[in-house]
Amino acid sequence: MKYLVTGATGFLGPYLIRELMSKGHTCKCLVRDASDTDYLKNIGAELFQGDITKKNTLTGIADDMDVLIHMATLGHVSNFSVTEEMFESINVRGTVNIMQEALRAGTKRVVHCSTVAAMGICSDNPATETSKCNPHHSYGRSKLKAEKEVLKMVSDSGLPASIIRFSMIYGPGDPRDMLKLARLAKKNLFPKIGSRPKLTPLIHADDAVQGLLLTAEKGRTGEIYLITNPQSEPFEKIRKIILKGLGVSRFPLYVPEWAALAIASVSEKIFSSIGKSPPVSRKNIESTLADRVFSIEKARKELGFQTSVDPEKGLLETVLWYKNKGWI
Repeated sequence: MKYLVTGATGFLGPYLIRELMSKGHTCKCLVRDASDTDYLKNIGAELFQGDITKKNTLTGIADDMDVLIHMATLGHVSNFSVTEEMFESINVRGTVNIMQEALRAGTKRVVHCSTVAAMGICSDNPATETSKCNPHHSYGRSKLKAEKEVLKMVSDSGLPASIIRFSMIYGPGDPRDMLKLARLAKKNLFPKIGSRPKLTPLIHADDAVQGLLLTAEKGRTGEIYLITNPQSEPFEKIRKIILKGLGVSRFPLYVPEWAALAIASVSEKIFSSIGKSPPVSRKNIESTLADRVFSIEKARKELGFQTSVDPEKGLLETVLWYKNKGWI
């Protein structure tokens, strides 16, 4: 099979490309001028230079491709350094551009990668693909809007697309949330906030890739699938696992929920005034305080999806990787 992949130079990209090529598939990766492509070149992936926000650079990219996996996105870590318009340009209009090229070329299958951030903090427990969405920040709003654009192209133009909503993806090489938490823990700046469980959904990159491939193979056109671990983890358990990986034992600093929210609000104002992203935002804290639980029953029944990486083992592996690479 011939796969076209956007976002291949991101965290999940190498995991996906490595798995596809190990199965004998051909991979064409859309890359920008400034992207680090050494890994992709070394494993024999084909590179196509372009930018999803510049439609004229995409012409011909999907010709003869069997499957498009669209992972390219402007992530939530940039909430304080980008504008709503930038999220709109990349996550919404960029998605429409690459989907239109797939339609023009007659690509047989399309998987659009979204996120549970598009759902926000749901009242349903567990939340399902049909739960009411109420995105909590600009990133989530842009991802939900992109989903709607994809589904409109499915109904209006016959785009053969399915949508995945991932929870937080982690694993060795992750430069985002888990690395930030590990660095905070090492500095003893990872407090226990409040007394609620704060159930947090996670999925290891290896399992995320399997969800992607199963959706490409079996996903129904126009359907959305939640891809995450079957159980969400208490935030305090995640903190303890990270500390175990760091090889330290610390009595946690306890911070009441109201105090954490107040500190985050002040942090936002101070860092915004000097043009920098705060280490934590009020919306980050609000999301963390909520119990976020998602059902994967639909993905299990329709795709045969199941996870294989135990969260404790996967988190320990990730923290040890950070240590060995000198990231923390």
